[in-house]
Amino acid sequence: MKGLIILADGFEDVEAIATIDVLRRSKINVDVVTINKNLFVESAHNIVVKAEKEWKKVTEKDYDFLVIPGGRAVYSVWDQFAPLTNLINQFVSSQKLVAAICAGPALVGKLGHYHNHSYTCFPGSEKTIVGGQYLPKESVVRDGNFITAKAMAFTFEFSLAIIEFLQGKEQKEQVRRNIRGEL
Repeated sequence: MKGLIILADGFEDVEAIATIDVLRRSKINVDVVTINKNLFVESAHNIVVKAEKEWKKVTEKDYDFLVIPGGRAVYSVWDQFAPLTNLINQFVSSQKLVAAICAGPALVGKLGHYHNHSYTCFPGSEKTIVGGQYLPKESVVRDGNFITAKAMAFTFEFSLAIIEFLQGKEQKEQVRRNIRGEL
């Protein structure tokens, strides 16, 4: 099981870092990828992290799922980055999990992939989404091979939903107890 999480300058700190942390606590291999050649990426709140791979070394066939965090990077970088559009289309056509949080669902939804699916996202981001049923009161929505989450405050629920999708409910509950200190 191997996932891909994409980071560009302006990514939402908690949505990316906490998701990586929680997934790795569940022994899920996650590659952190950026388009920045030096691999250093600055978050929305000026925290600099180092990704593990440069974008040009990524192919969909090497991964089982894709995670798209929100933040201003969604609209300032990813929205106009055609290779990401191609990658999302490949994941969807291969029926692989595509998980997006906050503004991230807009990248998937503008392509029409939520047609016949329910989703949630940061309020206002739904305006660019084509089709689907927007559930503004839901914190996390799983529908088919899509997981969406409303905002940063729901990052842990989002991460646990990914674990449940990939590893089952029992593993999700074990990780939930662990991160709450309920061992």
